[in-house]
Amino acid sequence: MTTVTGADEENRRKATMLLGLVRTMALVALLAAIASLFDPISDVTIVAGFYGPILAALLGIAALLRRGLVVVGAWITSIFFWLVIAVVTLFFCGLQGQNAATFAVSVLLIGVVVGGRAALMLAVGSSLWCGLVAALELSGHLPPQLGQYSPISAWIAVTVMLILTGFLLHCSLDSLQRMHGREQAAARDRDQALRRSIQAQKLEVVGTLASGIAHDFNNLLTVISGAAGVLRDNVEPTAENTEVLDDLDTATARAALMTKQLLAFGRPPATRLVPVDLGSLVLASKAMLPRLLGSSIRVETDTEPGCTLMADPAGLEQILLNLAVNARDAMPTGGVLRLVVRRDPVGEVVLSASDTGVGIAAPILERIFDPFFTTKSNGTGLGLATVRDRVTQFSGSVSVVSVVDQGTTFTLRFPSVVANTGEVVRPATVVSHSQDSNRPRVLLAKDDPLVRRATGRLLETLGFEVAAVADGAEALGLLDAGAGFACVVTDVMMPRMDGEALASTMAQRHPQIPVVLVSGNADPVGLAGPGRAFVAKPIDPDQLSRAIDRLLA
Repeated sequence: MTTVTGADEENRRKATMLLGLVRTMALVALLAAIASLFDPISDVTIVAGFYGPILAALLGIAALLRRGLVVVGAWITSIFFWLVIAVVTLFFCGLQGQNAATFAVSVLLIGVVVGGRAALMLAVGSSLWCGLVAALELSGHLPPQLGQYSPISAWIAVTVMLILTGFLLHCSLDSLQRMHGREQAAARDRDQALRRSIQAQKLEVVGTLASGIAHDFNNLLTVISGAAGVLRDNVEPTAENTEVLDDLDTATARAALMTKQLLAFGRPPATRLVPVDLGSLVLASKAMLPRLLGSSIRVETDTEPGCTLMADPAGLEQILLNLAVNARDAMPTGGVLRLVVRRDPVGEVVLSASDTGVGIAAPILERIFDPFFTTKSNGTGLGLATVRDRVTQFSGSVSVVSVVDQGTTFTLRFPSVVANTGEVVRPATVVSHSQDSNRPRVLLAKDDPLVRRATGRLLETLGFEVAAVADGAEALGLLDAGAGFACVVTDVMMPRMDGEALASTMAQRHPQIPVVLVSGNADPVGLAGPGRAFVAKPIDPDQLSRAIDRLLA
């Protein structure tokens, strides 16, 4: 593909202008020759001998311009026209009849095409020549004249000058207008780039702030979620107790989703994508969504097998969560959220999320994917913006159809992949650990005592025997001492030795022991590796259990 530069465009513009000028000069020369024949004192031979070479020379100049020799053509045209006027002033009545005024056409022509310095040189040369002709005329040494002064010849000279000067001024003004238009377009592009840069800086600030608070915030959510789970297993299951615990779970899930949205928008997207079975992912999420949506919303799923795409599993889960939250807000009195996964005839994987909510008005529908745009009093404006960002990251597209008071359908399309291109990520089967069996020993590394106790209780509830330490260095000391552990669960951010450094060291010293890395703000793709799993905070008991079971299996 050939790239057209500004210089090429300007060169073509000048060539077009010169060709137009040459055609105009040829037409004017032809008309001037015809007009001269009506002058009683004109000689047909002299008229033909004067205008014939001019027309031939103009044809030769046009051929040069068509070959792209613009500057050369401009110099030849200017000098040729200048020589014609010089001959006229020398052999046709000196400086009478405004003949010398047409030197202005040559000066203007060379200035428009080549530049002001060339025009100044030609203007000085024209003035010196006219001075020489005037001196010859005053001293009586002017060469024998080929014709006498005639008002018709003077009128022809004025007409030629006015037509050619007007043409050049028109071309120059048109060029200035086009240049001004290009500058305005460039200025608009710069303004848009500046706005995008400012927006990116805002998002970067949001990401930095969110990353700073997400660790502690998700630690607190982990404690709250764990305590709610313990209470649910130990308090009397009355209607009031169940309602309070459901509200606690819902609030925790909403807070965790808000943190994930901020982190996702402020953090660069994952670069390592793996084959993911979207149908299995949707079915696995179906068990978790009612806790987020509430009992008044029914979740229906319809999936086809073999709907595999290249994606980040955490990113797809985030898409589902954001679409589910958007549907929940559209159905304040309850309704149905229907998730359908299928392959269309062209082979794409299609996910549609339909709700029976209030719908979206047309003016709002145009802006729903804009970052920080929201119509909700407690919304962040990042949910659907994150959906579009993640869908684009997975080479997909998203569209939406909505009818007010009838509902909304989001349709996501992704390129499909063949399942055997790699290990397909599917939800693992949950294996229960009976309290009466030989419980696997899990080493827990976490610096915050409050979170350490809550996570330890959660692991014990899942049927594991737990030993807890404060950081990676203590955990590594126990492992090096020969303490037998089936698995290590470690926080990513810890003092002395963090979870990632612990996992890397264990890969060398204790490669047989798998590691579950837990974090509220780390990139799971960057922590991936053999013998590792990742669980996001606040910790979901089912996700943690599946991660450990998958590694132990």
